[in-house]
Amino acid sequence: MKVYSVNKGIGYASSGVEYAQKYRKELFEDLDIDDKYIFLNYLSKNITVYSNLLGYQKEQIIWIYNFLSHRSAEESSFTVEKFLEELEEQVEVLTQNETSIEIKVSNTQRYKIWLLELNLVDRVDYFVNGSLVSVSHYDKTLNNVEEYHQGKLVKRTFFDLEGNKSYEQFYSNKEITVTFIDNQILYGKMAFYQYFFNKLELQQEDAVIIDRPLDVVEGIVPLLVHQVRLFSVVHAEHYNENLSEGDHILWNNNYEYIFEHADAFEAIIVATERQNQILSQQLRKKTMIKTIPVGYIEAINRKRTYKPYSLITASRLATEKHIDILIKAVAAAREVLPRLTLDVYGEGAERNKLEEIIQKLEAESFIKLCGHKDLKKIYSNYSGYVSASTSEGFGLSLLEAIGEALPLIGVDVEYGNREFIENGKNGILFEKGDLKAMPEVLSKVIISFYDKKLDQAGRAVSRKKAKPYLKQNVTKKWQKLLEKEGNS
Repeated sequence: MKVYSVNKGIGYASSGVEYAQKYRKELFEDLDIDDKYIFLNYLSKNITVYSNLLGYQKEQIIWIYNFLSHRSAEESSFTVEKFLEELEEQVEVLTQNETSIEIKVSNTQRYKIWLLELNLVDRVDYFVNGSLVSVSHYDKTLNNVEEYHQGKLVKRTFFDLEGNKSYEQFYSNKEITVTFIDNQILYGKMAFYQYFFNKLELQQEDAVIIDRPLDVVEGIVPLLVHQVRLFSVVHAEHYNENLSEGDHILWNNNYEYIFEHADAFEAIIVATERQNQILSQQLRKKTMIKTIPVGYIEAINRKRTYKPYSLITASRLATEKHIDILIKAVAAAREVLPRLTLDVYGEGAERNKLEEIIQKLEAESFIKLCGHKDLKKIYSNYSGYVSASTSEGFGLSLLEAIGEALPLIGVDVEYGNREFIENGKNGILFEKGDLKAMPEVLSKVIISFYDKKLDQAGRAVSRKKAKPYLKQNVTKKWQKLLEKEGNS
């Protein structure tokens, strides 16, 4: 049996879905499962740049565009010197720095070579009369060439390792319109996906786990149903509570197709018992709904020393995480708690905005943006974990925090916050309320957290709540699910 996990993209600022797959990969290693990870989005950078960050082996990665070019995931090795040699023209260097080299070959033509580490080529932009004409992407050799017309992508051509053309794909408004491959014409995105899954030659005992279903699942489920063991993982709130009433459920559009075609799946997997209970009541179908946490902890930290009045949060720096609210709340609470600090771990599009807020509040000395780091040995240095996210499916960082015995502060929302925070015991749940008022509300909650000495008393409770998430316990859940077919 092979297990294929289906995702769309992967990048530097990985989301909870990518980290959930990373944890699953590590659990499957203990079970000696042959697991593969499928990525369906076009990626402008060599996929190994991202997959290496999460500890994948190259042979575990199946990027649809590489697979159909008869290429495997390979680290980049194409040098600037090799590119210039193949160019066979006299060049003039216009600019050069650590990330790029710009060269001119004539008054009308220039190239911008984008670099990876060690002077290796990532991609090359080709301009004629100042307009972008093409972008060539490299790993060991030329991987694919994008063609542009009036600034818009119109075509990509993909090559095998020997430089032979494998297939061509055309686009309109960034969407796939037609693919020419192996003497076949495939219209649209779904036909392209279906062609790929047919080429995988899946066996009936293989398992396919769909992690990101939107704009994917409706194309592949009709193809795979009854042909393989199908599973789907719910990584977020699965419905809109405010707009649902009685039997009328407004599903999260990411999962709507799955719920409407639940009979096609051997099981739908959720991360918490609470979500299992709610979904089971709403779905009313025979499909199994299984609770398997999307993460695990290796051990429970027994360390008892930490920096007083120090808070940590870890997430993508994205709007929906409301890091700006955390910053404002900590700055306000510091007027009462003068030793209070906040360290924010993670990267994302909001970084510049958050830096501006910190500077405006003159909070640089006690609020830090610390970037992306391995937090396993960092959490336990803090007195508490704080989150202002108003929507959490599970909250991997919350799990990591209780594994390090941290008390928690979070919004009173499903599912992770209510799963991990026992209000008044190992932290505080506070009402969602109006976002504009939340900094003031949260600042008072932080002050109360320390007044009640939850930073001390909450640690034992967090340790207790962490036990079900120990690696061996989560591994057994996956083992039981995947071995079911063999025992039936």
